[in-house]
Amino acid sequence: MLVPLKVGYNYFILLYTYGGGYMKYKEIISEIKSVRLYKEEEVDANLLKELKQYYERGKRLVDNIDVEVIRKNKDEVFTQLKDSAGYNNRMIEAPHYLIFLSEEKDHYLENAGYRAQDIMLKAWSLGIASCWISFADGEEIKKKLGIQSDKKLAALIAIGYEEAHNKVLYENVSEYNPSKAEVKIVEDNTTERLGIRDLVFTKEWGEKADPDELVNYGLLEGFFYGILAPSYKNRQPWRFIVDNGTVVLALKKDIYVTEYEEKIDTAVIMLYFDAIIESTLYEITWKFGKPEKDYGVPDDYKIVAYCIV
Repeated sequence: MLVPLKVGYNYFILLYTYGGGYMKYKEIISEIKSVRLYKEEEVDANLLKELKQYYERGKRLVDNIDVEVIRKNKDEVFTQLKDSAGYNNRMIEAPHYLIFLSEEKDHYLENAGYRAQDIMLKAWSLGIASCWISFADGEEIKKKLGIQSDKKLAALIAIGYEEAHNKVLYENVSEYNPSKAEVKIVEDNTTERLGIRDLVFTKEWGEKADPDELVNYGLLEGFFYGILAPSYKNRQPWRFIVDNGTVVLALKKDIYVTEYEEKIDTAVIMLYFDAIIESTLYEITWKFGKPEKDYGVPDDYKIVAYCIV
């Protein structure tokens, strides 16, 4: 049974990073955005070293999957992948790229996506911007980059110093009236996000959550910052059901989204929710699959995971 917990708002959520120091997750999640224009200048070597150390000791979604990260520079990647990868079929030009190679085990894509997004949050805290790079054929990418490995290409991201700033606006949870927790994000004045009442249900599908109740249970900020997570085409495909001590994660089915993109979207929202909840309450563990209870989820959605909080 979930015990109500009053949570204040006059603090930063800090999560200790295994590489040393603290990550201000609330601050980072509120500010971070995908950056597609980079300066030609290479990232400071000491910052790249700190990023590498963080990754080696950082958060994992699944413990027993070996993931290798290779960093390559622009002259080793950009021209080689011009016709094979990119964002909306346009390859991102950046001074550096991180290539995630993973053992092929159950949920290896979600695990790699979780770890890649965590690195992107850490990079932002160091003043380094980043962007996901889409690809269709991982084996082709490995071949073009001269990578000889039995591991699967699980993620590819660009990193560097931002060249131009996109405008990001958001409304914070009201300190005095948390029931007015609505979220609006605008990136380049083109993207708006759904609010908590649209994305979180209680007990069963369609029963919109009361933000005041979520505050009492210490979950509001997990959802508030969680729904700032990036998703493919900014679809916000996730929905949550809070049932006492269980949080159920459902994903919208979409014939225009690949299985890879769906799994990465799942991983990223799991990370964002984890980062906030583990900072304020306790460690949580996601379980893939469905709980025993039937929550009346419609046919165009599917339950992908749940956790006990």
